[in-house]
Amino acid sequence: MIEGIDKRIIIVGGGPTGLYCAYLLKKLNPNIIITVIEEHKTCGSPMCCSGLIDVSGYNRLKLKNFLVLKDFLVNKIYGSHIYGPLEAKIDVLSKDVKAYVIDREKFDNSIKELALSFEVELLSGKRVISIENNFVTFKDLETNLEEQLRYDYLVGADGPNSLVRKTFFPEVKNSEFVHTYQVTVEGNFDNRNVSVYLGDFAKGLFAWIVPESSSVAKIGLGVSLGKNPKEAFLKFKEKYKLNYQRVIYECSGILPISKPIKNLVNDNVLLVGDAACFVKSTTGGGVNFGLLSSEMASKAINERIKEYKSLKNYNTLLKKYRQELNTHYKIRKYLLSKNFVEQDKLLLKIKDSNIHKILEEHGNMDYPSEFLSKIFTNKNSFVLIPEFFKFIIK
Repeated sequence: MIEGIDKRIIIVGGGPTGLYCAYLLKKLNPNIIITVIEEHKTCGSPMCCSGLIDVSGYNRLKLKNFLVLKDFLVNKIYGSHIYGPLEAKIDVLSKDVKAYVIDREKFDNSIKELALSFEVELLSGKRVISIENNFVTFKDLETNLEEQLRYDYLVGADGPNSLVRKTFFPEVKNSEFVHTYQVTVEGNFDNRNVSVYLGDFAKGLFAWIVPESSSVAKIGLGVSLGKNPKEAFLKFKEKYKLNYQRVIYECSGILPISKPIKNLVNDNVLLVGDAACFVKSTTGGGVNFGLLSSEMASKAINERIKEYKSLKNYNTLLKKYRQELNTHYKIRKYLLSKNFVEQDKLLLKIKDSNIHKILEEHGNMDYPSEFLSKIFTNKNSFVLIPEFFKFIIK
């Protein structure tokens, strides 16, 4: 018998994390049947994502070796304008590219083509309705006919409202979601820098402007679950007198911004990406870390199949990245513990002590530990010593 020929791995969710995991698994194990079950008919749509990804985080992925960046690159971002809730403002402007704005539909489809080129089985337009006794039951959304497939390993890549997580990890009570609203619009924009806005219109997160060019941008915000994000957006628009022309696209969605989950394995089931809440709590961004979790998941499953190692090694492989996400969570909790006056004062301290210059040189959106250490060891950071201790105890 050829090794692995009798095994099937089912991945619930055909977004980039699910498809990338499928591609890596099939590449490592050509004889195994890899089936991806996706609710939507088309890949990368509908989509409610700013498309902003950190350059340093993307460059650490193996995926960069398999894709052609120019196929989905929309814009290059060099820095940011950060607006406090009252009057403070910081400009963090670098000479180097810090982030990419990508076309998520093209990006997702590029990964899909990778997976299909290795004969991954993709079942589109199918909704998983139950999982029990190593069987996945799903419904065809056109015919309403139900089918079942047996699996040896199951990967939950089915987003924030993951059925796989709810089924196998019921102890995870993730109440820390934010509800987002975003529009893609035509207007006049600074195409080199993103803008971030703190204020009562975006309680729970912030508002943003992510330029695709000097004439097109994505403008949105996130609010705590239970609040109306579109109403919050209108308040934000009014406060900053945002003027734009035609609305090209509008969307709404939810993001998990919880403390990282320690255990992502239950017997022969594991979680990746948004389903695993493997997301930056500071921004809600999860593309790079989601893809990273796919790399680690494929490695753990492959080692389980070929070397009989425990699937729990997946948790170990993610440990150092979970620590980074935990730092993101601490930063978010620290900022939310401050009122608007305190947030403004903090931004002014950072500006007056030229600490934002450290961010211009060393800052990145994915790995805060790499620049926080430089900030707190800088001679100009003595004014932040009290804030440092407040952050540590969060």
